[in-house]
Amino acid sequence: MIKFHGKNVIGAIFDMDGTMFDTERLRFQTLKQASQELNGAEFSDAYLMACLGLSASSAEALAKQEYGEETPYAEIRKRADELELESVRKFGVPIKRGLVQVLERLRKSGLRMAVATSSRRAIAEEYLINANVYKFFDVLVCGDEVRQGKPHPEIFITAAAKLNVQPTDCLMFEDSANGIRSARHADGQTILLKDIKEPNDEMMRNADFYYDDMYACFEDLDRYVDHLDMPSLTEAFPQTLNQLSVGIHGFGAIGGGYLAQIFSHWDGYTRPKRIYASTRNPLYQSAVNAFGAYSIRYGQMSFDERIDNVQVINADQLEQMQEMYIESSVIAICLPERALEKESKVIAQGLMARHMAFDQQELPLTFLIILNKVGAKTLFLQHLRQALEAISDQDIAANIMAQHYFCDTVVNRMVSKLSDHNLYRQLRIKHSIFQQYQQDCEEDVMEMEDATHLSADQERQAAQYVEDLRRNFQPGHILQNMDLILFNAEADMTIYVENKSPVLSKIRQMILVEHIEDIQLIKNRLWNGVHAMTAWYASLHGHSTIGVALADKRVQQFCHALVLEVQQGLNLHVPKYRKDLKRMADTFLASCETAYKDPCQRVARDPLRKLNRNERVLGSIEYHVQHELPVQALLRGAAYGYAYAVQQGMVNITGALQHLQHDVGLMALPQKRQQEIISAVEIQLLELTANKMKTNTVYELENATQGQVASI
Repeated sequence: MIKFHGKNVIGAIFDMDGTMFDTERLRFQTLKQASQELNGAEFSDAYLMACLGLSASSAEALAKQEYGEETPYAEIRKRADELELESVRKFGVPIKRGLVQVLERLRKSGLRMAVATSSRRAIAEEYLINANVYKFFDVLVCGDEVRQGKPHPEIFITAAAKLNVQPTDCLMFEDSANGIRSARHADGQTILLKDIKEPNDEMMRNADFYYDDMYACFEDLDRYVDHLDMPSLTEAFPQTLNQLSVGIHGFGAIGGGYLAQIFSHWDGYTRPKRIYASTRNPLYQSAVNAFGAYSIRYGQMSFDERIDNVQVINADQLEQMQEMYIESSVIAICLPERALEKESKVIAQGLMARHMAFDQQELPLTFLIILNKVGAKTLFLQHLRQALEAISDQDIAANIMAQHYFCDTVVNRMVSKLSDHNLYRQLRIKHSIFQQYQQDCEEDVMEMEDATHLSADQERQAAQYVEDLRRNFQPGHILQNMDLILFNAEADMTIYVENKSPVLSKIRQMILVEHIEDIQLIKNRLWNGVHAMTAWYASLHGHSTIGVALADKRVQQFCHALVLEVQQGLNLHVPKYRKDLKRMADTFLASCETAYKDPCQRVARDPLRKLNRNERVLGSIEYHVQHELPVQALLRGAAYGYAYAVQQGMVNITGALQHLQHDVGLMALPQKRQQEIISAVEIQLLELTANKMKTNTVYELENATQGQVASI
């Protein structure tokens, strides 16, 4: 039961044509064609409009009145049925936008549900099954099963009786004058939905509630049903697919290993019918599309989560990218900062294609900007505006950008993708199992080490594996439960999003905030900064992953010291989140300690960018020195970052020191304090590089340099 606008509701009864399905227009076309074929003249729009909601016998009587007693109405109707079924079987039933969301919410709220349609049962059942909504209904009452059609109330009264519910306790959904009159005379709570015919005064008087379309009804109904809390990790995705498509521009670790999961949970009632995901990795594209799914592995829980309904597209194919931008309601931009300028040109082309496809009646697209950077939204909009102006003009660019919602985000999940070689091994093993299952001979396989790229022979062999699996992959096959693992992830479910789009309130895992910059600051310094400094230190000790590194007491102590130090600064900087900071810090540390699949190399990448003045490390140092807070661990972390950059050949020692002096020189600090910071980091950096960053020297250095660091 639900309480809808203060009234108790136990049942819901739906008309079909024009209410659930956009079939009235199709019906008009087929009746016109059939009447032309069999009677020599098309039925007029006026006649067809008058027939809306009438039973077959009433429509026949009206036809004979309009076109003569000899009109072969039964034959025309039969031929129109055939034409309509041909169209539906070829193209599917045109479902009203928002229908599935309404049906799922009513069903999950415990309502008993029925269809009351003037159509014959054979037609009604085919349409309901074709549209995959038959499962929502307990009872089906059709026009050929009642003596008196609409506007008589018999069909609604009969449906309520079969549900064992009083008509007064039912919502009755209709779109026509005769239909809404029938529902009103049955004493139901009447809902009128606009279809072809503009409602007249009588229709409005008979309606308790009126909506321009089913989606508007869904928006209203959504206020009266339960909103589901954050899902648990192992909770199943909703089974029912809605009519939405969403996109992921950048099928990498965050895109494929996090956003796809968020989209798949959606609101807990339904989930998008399609997730577009763009990549330039041909192996990912062919493998996921061949299997129709992939999985994310949560090592802490020994749980593999299957993601399906994903269509992986080629990021270099403009037509495919434009399709994603035209069809999607939400698109997550999951790109590294260095790719933004290039990819903004593709995004601009996608938005221009959408603008043209919607012919000036553009539906807003919601962008989730996931760039792992403070100020990401400003940077993204700057690049996008420039790209749009390059292919149009300033007015068109401004108009297009004004149509859409741009929302900054903060992600709190650690995700890593598997290497191409790891995927290759999975394909090889699954292919071997497949061959054994088929009783084929086993092929010789070659062992190999992880590396960045496959050899030409391996690429050809991987393509053969995918093609062989694709051709032989069938439902119920041994391979069906052997999904490809593409990403490893930690269990944190939350994504913080700027509250700028109405669609976001529907997405279950989102925490909407008014000032996203506060969360960005916390993530930038507490999560990203500590994560990077821990990875730099762990790499200097020769550790391969964060989880393994945290078993080393020295790394663990350094990481904890960083967290405590950064937390002190954030308590002062964003005091309204003081109560949350301890929880956030504990969650972060727990994630690090179990991140056995999270490579230090991935976390440690781009050290010089992360050591810019306003970034995660020097930003904390500047704030701490300004407010006389402890800074020892942070200075060590900066030194490890520069040492890592030198070790990896990204810069020589002179270049590292120049970078340090330049960015510290930009800090809003007295020159003396700037020089103290430079000296403290420089001493540690020179010690590290002079001793070639041997593990024991790193450890000894921690003790030897405490005097210089503590003086700041």
